[in-house]
Amino acid sequence: MFTSFYGIKRNFPTIFISFSLIAYPVTVLLIPKVNGLIFGLFALTGLVFLFTYRQRSVQTNREEALFYTAVSLFFMMSLLITIIGGFEYKAIGKYLHLILAIPIYIYLRQMGFKLQYLWMGLVAGAVMAAGIAVYEVVFLNLPRAQSLTHPIIFGDLALVMGCMSMACLGWFKQRANWQIIFPVFAVLCGVAASVLSVARGGWVAVPFIVLVFFWYIKSQFSFKQISIFAVMLIIFIGVIYAIPQTKVSYQVDRTLTSLQQYGDSEITSAKRATSVGTRLEMWQASWVIFLENPFVGVGWGHYKENAQELVDQGLRNRSAARFDHPHNEYFSALAHAGLFGFVVLMLLFLTPASLFVKYIKFGKTPDSQRLALAGLVLIVAYMAFGISEPMLYRSRSVNFFGFYLAIFLAGIYQEEHKLTNKRT
Repeated sequence: MFTSFYGIKRNFPTIFISFSLIAYPVTVLLIPKVNGLIFGLFALTGLVFLFTYRQRSVQTNREEALFYTAVSLFFMMSLLITIIGGFEYKAIGKYLHLILAIPIYIYLRQMGFKLQYLWMGLVAGAVMAAGIAVYEVVFLNLPRAQSLTHPIIFGDLALVMGCMSMACLGWFKQRANWQIIFPVFAVLCGVAASVLSVARGGWVAVPFIVLVFFWYIKSQFSFKQISIFAVMLIIFIGVIYAIPQTKVSYQVDRTLTSLQQYGDSEITSAKRATSVGTRLEMWQASWVIFLENPFVGVGWGHYKENAQELVDQGLRNRSAARFDHPHNEYFSALAHAGLFGFVVLMLLFLTPASLFVKYIKFGKTPDSQRLALAGLVLIVAYMAFGISEPMLYRSRSVNFFGFYLAIFLAGIYQEEHKLTNKRT
């Protein structure tokens, strides 16, 4: 009995990590607080390891240094803007998730994890999201799937989980050809959940993600095979558009109508207060706010009051001051933190993206390349989502971003050092 207990105690970190890699994606859109608990436990354990084994933890390579610098600069920027523009603790609390990705990375880099739990977790998460969406829309007759979060966040996270699952298609195929059904079904589930959430802004990410996958497979498939994939994809999108129950065609027509109304109306017209029109008003207001405060912006939490001043002056429609942020990651950074914030935001996205591209091209193992592909999909998706929604300004989505950013980079480190460890 003691031997059994000792074995469980010794293997507890492995069991905990494996369980968490499945529990996190399955519960992130279903059960409140679980994703935060898992994230917090990973971060806390990483911090303990960082201080306990300080000498071993601080040894970094160039890629790790770039990653640490990108997330640290973003957090320091948010802290500085808070001090300059007035204390807005809500923003600091959300952006804390990004810098805590460092101890999570250090913990996972040291302990390692089995890829099967990562990939199976993502597949299960996408399938769970689709199940929730179908239940809410079909059985509860809700207009949009959303579960315990906003429909936009629900649809975007479901979509990115499904698309990241496709990165492991080769991993499943290695085990058995029939197992490719898992990632294929996952991406279909992610798309279905996104469609049922009616999160139109998230659909903008689809062509960019498709381009990433085609770039990835161009050296692995013939031109004929890639052409067949492209035709099948076009047919799939066409079917989704043609089926009235998906509401995709309705939402596209609605968007085009809103744009037309916006262009034909005066600034004060109520026709500009549609979802699309409101975003256009907020983006223009953000640009004016940025031009008036070009270096460090107006500070977190001060967009609405500055936008209201533009409304009072008759320069923008009243819808521009409806929300406390402009529903755009980039205009939000410009208005709240100026050029400094925008540059740091782009570094946060482009630094890990460049690392993922490097490992896709020069990774030592196929698993390194797959992890890098999933990481690149995460970055590209969030950059596209950011056009209509500041994903890093939302607690659940920024938590998701920091968590998987650390996981993919730690997994790459693990795979890249497998050969070295075997030789030693």
